[in-house]
Amino acid sequence: MKMPSQFPLLAKVLGWLSLHLILLALAFFLFVRWQLGMGLDSLLSGYAGLRMSDFGDAVTMRVSVMPVRRWNEMIKPLADEKNVRAAVFDPAGRIVFPLPLPGNVLARARTAAPPQRLDAAPPAQTPIPPRPEFVPPGAPLPLFGPPPRPEDDLGPPRPEQEPAPRADETAATAVPKTRPAFLMAADNGDGYWAGVLLHFPAVRGLPRQPVLLLIRSDRLDGSGMFFDFMPWLWGGLGVLALSLAFWTPFVWRITRYLRHLTVAADRIASGSFQVSLPPRGNDELGNLGRTIESMAARLDHLISGQKRFLGDAAHELCAPLARIRTGLSVLEMKLAGANLTSIDSIEADTAELAALVEEILAFSRAGNRTPILRETQLEQLVREVLAREAAEAEVGVSIQPGLTVVTDPLLLGRALGNLVRNAFVHAGPEAKVSIRATEETDSISISVADDGPGVPAGELDRLFEPFYRLDRSRSRDTGGSGLGLAIVRSAIQTCGGETTASLPEGGGFEVTIRLPKRMESKL
Repeated sequence: MKMPSQFPLLAKVLGWLSLHLILLALAFFLFVRWQLGMGLDSLLSGYAGLRMSDFGDAVTMRVSVMPVRRWNEMIKPLADEKNVRAAVFDPAGRIVFPLPLPGNVLARARTAAPPQRLDAAPPAQTPIPPRPEFVPPGAPLPLFGPPPRPEDDLGPPRPEQEPAPRADETAATAVPKTRPAFLMAADNGDGYWAGVLLHFPAVRGLPRQPVLLLIRSDRLDGSGMFFDFMPWLWGGLGVLALSLAFWTPFVWRITRYLRHLTVAADRIASGSFQVSLPPRGNDELGNLGRTIESMAARLDHLISGQKRFLGDAAHELCAPLARIRTGLSVLEMKLAGANLTSIDSIEADTAELAALVEEILAFSRAGNRTPILRETQLEQLVREVLAREAAEAEVGVSIQPGLTVVTDPLLLGRALGNLVRNAFVHAGPEAKVSIRATEETDSISISVADDGPGVPAGELDRLFEPFYRLDRSRSRDTGGSGLGLAIVRSAIQTCGGETTASLPEGGGFEVTIRLPKRMESKL
C-alpha cells in the first residue's frame, strides 16, 4: 500500500513562522504606504533629506560658476549618474523647464520657489551706485537680483583690486546649506518629484536668491535618493535569519523527541514492548513519553503473563494427555477384534489435542526464548527447512549465494517451516510455493509466496493474532489452530525483525520477513 507523503513538523513550523513574518512585513508595508500616502515629506527628515541635500550641493558647486543658460546642461550628467532627471525651475519663465510638469507638482513648485524679484536692492551696509548694466563675456548671469558690475567679474581676481575681506563681510557672504523643500507623487502616476532649494554664494557681497531644483524619478526610491529599500531588505532578511536561528533548535528538539515517540509506538504496535525514551522534562511531551513507557511496561507484563500462562497450561496438559493416550492403547489391546470405531475417534481427538498443546508450547517458547544470534547462511537454512517440511514438493528458491543474516537459526527455521507448511495446507499440495531473499539498505527481506486463493484484504492485519482463523466455525479441518502465523511473528520479533502479509498482484498470498543486518539496540 502506498504511504501518503509526509510533511515534517519542522518544515510546518518554519513555514508558519515565515508566513507570520511575511504578514508582519506586509502589514508594516501597508502602514508605511498609508503614512507615505498622507505625505511623502516625512521622508525628508531622514536620510532621504540628507541625500537630496548632498545632490543639491553637488549641483550648486557645478553651476555656480557657469552661465545660467548652461545650468540644466551641466545638471544633466549629475542626474544621469543618479538615474533621475533634474532641472532648475524658474517661475518667471526665463529658464525653460525641459520636463512636462504635472498640475499638482507645478502648484507645489510655485509655492516652494522663493520670491523672484529682479529689482532686489543690495544690502544697506554695501550701497552700490547705479551703473550701466554690463555683463562681461563669459561671466555668469545672476538669476535673481541686480546684474553684477564690471569689476565683479567672476574670473581670477587681480591682486591690486582684491581688498582684504572684513569679518562682517565674510559672515554676510556665508552660503546656507542646501535644503530639500518637498517630495510628492505626481497626478496620474507621472512619477515622483522632489524640490530642493539651492543657495549660491554672494557676488562681491551681493546676495543671490535661492533657486528651486526639481528632481523626477519613475520610482519611489528615486534610485536610492528618495528612499533606499536595501536597508529594509537586509533588515527583513536579518530578522528572518534571527527568527530561524532562534526557533529552529527549539522545534528540532521537539521533532526529534516526536521521532523517538513514533519509533516507540511502532515497536509497541509490532509487539515489542521493551522501549525506553530519553528524558524530556515536565512538559506535555515528557509526560506523554513517560505514559508510553508505562503503557509498554504494562503491556509487556500482560503479554508475558499470558504467554507464560499458555505455556504452563500446555505443559500441565501434556501429562494427562499422555496418560489418556496410554490408556486408550491398553483399552484397544483388550478389545481386540471388537468394534473400535469409538476408540479410534477418541484417539484422533486426543492426537489433535496433543498437537494443539504442542503448538501452544511452541508459541510460548518462541516469545519467551532468549535469542541466540549469530551469522547464518540463509540459503543453507532454507534448504534444511524445505528438506524437513516439503521434501517431496518443488519449491522455488531465489537467494543470493553467500547471503548471510544475523539471527537465531532455530527461531527463523521454525518461522520459515510454519510458512511453508501453511502455504501447502491452504493453497493445496500442488501449489507453487516460492522463497526469495533480497538485500536492502539496512535489512534482509525474506518472502514466502504461494499461488493459492489468498485471503480477503480486510483480514490481513488480523492474521498474526493468536487463535485467529478466517473460518468463523473454527474448524481445524479448514482453519488449523490459528497459531501458525502467530508463532511466525513471535519468533521473528524475538530475533528483532518484523513480519507482514500481503496479496500479490497476480493472486495468491505472501508473507514477508524483514530482519536487520545487525541487531538493533533497544530504545
